[in-house]
Amino acid sequence: MPDVEHTFDAGLLNPLSHGTRESVLTSDQAWLQAMVDAELALTRALIDAELAPQWMLTVCDALADASQFDLGAIAVEARGGGNPVIPFVKHLGRAAERVRPGASDHIHVGATSQDILDTAAMIVARRVTGELVQQLDALGGTLADLAEEHRATVMSGRTLGQQASPTSFGFVAAGWLDAVLLIVTRLEGVRDALPVQLGGAVGNLAVLTEIAKARRPDAVAAGVLDTVVDRFAHHLTLGVPRLSWHTNRVVISELASVLAAATGVAGTFALDVSVLSRTEIAEVSERLAPGQGGSSAMPHKRNPVSAVLITAAALQTPGLASTLYGSMLAEDQRPSGAWHAEWQSLRVLERLTISAVSGAASLAARLDVDPDRMRANLDLTDGLVFSERVTTILAETVGKITAFALVERASQEAFATNRPLQVVLASMLIAEGYSEALRAQIWATFSYEGEPGQSGAGIDRVVRSFRQRADAATRAVSAPDAIVEVDAPFTNDVRIS
Repeated sequence: MPDVEHTFDAGLLNPLSHGTRESVLTSDQAWLQAMVDAELALTRALIDAELAPQWMLTVCDALADASQFDLGAIAVEARGGGNPVIPFVKHLGRAAERVRPGASDHIHVGATSQDILDTAAMIVARRVTGELVQQLDALGGTLADLAEEHRATVMSGRTLGQQASPTSFGFVAAGWLDAVLLIVTRLEGVRDALPVQLGGAVGNLAVLTEIAKARRPDAVAAGVLDTVVDRFAHHLTLGVPRLSWHTNRVVISELASVLAAATGVAGTFALDVSVLSRTEIAEVSERLAPGQGGSSAMPHKRNPVSAVLITAAALQTPGLASTLYGSMLAEDQRPSGAWHAEWQSLRVLERLTISAVSGAASLAARLDVDPDRMRANLDLTDGLVFSERVTTILAETVGKITAFALVERASQEAFATNRPLQVVLASMLIAEGYSEALRAQIWATFSYEGEPGQSGAGIDRVVRSFRQRADAATRAVSAPDAIVEVDAPFTNDVRIS
């Protein structure tokens, strides 16, 4: 057995994570860095509010890199207090004293452990959601291209696992894109509203109020504290909540919801790819490099490995989101257990979401489409896929009930006798005395020409909306000082400082 102190998570059971920024954004080191960022942002806010000396800025600069702290020791010591902030503050304080004696007096002032860990969680979440927006934009861009390129690539629409009516691959891709557009918009809204946490032991900033009174007796304490919270949020590019949210976990549940939904969007796309790449269907395939998609026993296999792993990630996220929703039941002013249950659940959810969305973006870029196979599969039913269209047109002349019964009977006979529906229906229409003009109209209905229904208009709407969003995002990047107002999704009604 290996020495526990020298083991680490290499992603052995999560192959999808390799090649993504999952570890960089959510590892223990990333969380420690977020805790450092939170503590030093608080100290800088105290300096801004004239509650800490200016020389502490030099100390903050010296302490900014989390790699100087003993992550392993902090993790082990966390067992004693039940959370990692307690030992971390001691390590941070000792490091501050080494930079300048007396500096530890201005570290972790007026805060409690949950303030720092919750704020660190929001720092990590902001970085994670930023990465997800980029990956979803990449996925959306590829899907938009596929939707436009294949708007006239006819294929079978399928319902309940069976061929239904003709559609186009472009319309299918537009459906995937529409989900991406919806979730990336929602994700941006959640990201922009992530708030800091600062309340002290029971959420009312009692200690910080006394410190403000003692250090700034000439100032109004409430105004000084507003400055501290505003500047705390400003230094971290996070929102300012109306109150501390130690037991108001809507922030976490909303974050969990959008993460799980993003993974579901990626998973739905991947599951469709898995189905469409089956040997019997083979309408799309994942472009694999040599050695990828193989089997330990069957040399011929070319498995859609990315699609499989993305689907697996999506299957895991509902349970994690459920745990985070359950943690909303947080009693008193600081909960016993509910808050703690969030830590790993949120991190694993973030990891799976990064892996799934990044994997989906990569999969879409490597998707091979086979229009000839799509057309061949449509022909397997000998025209049965046109039954809905034929019934609709026939109903305009003979009525819906009569038309449905006639086409149903023709479909059953076509299936039983292995003859094309077009031929069987034409014979029935002749036998029952329908006009030559009607028969010609029905015969012409069995055609794959043109865009099915309003699929072209639908593709245009979705692609146009995505392109407009992408253009707006590009303009926002080129003008970073522009102010963008969004509706905050949290009951805290946060504002960006």
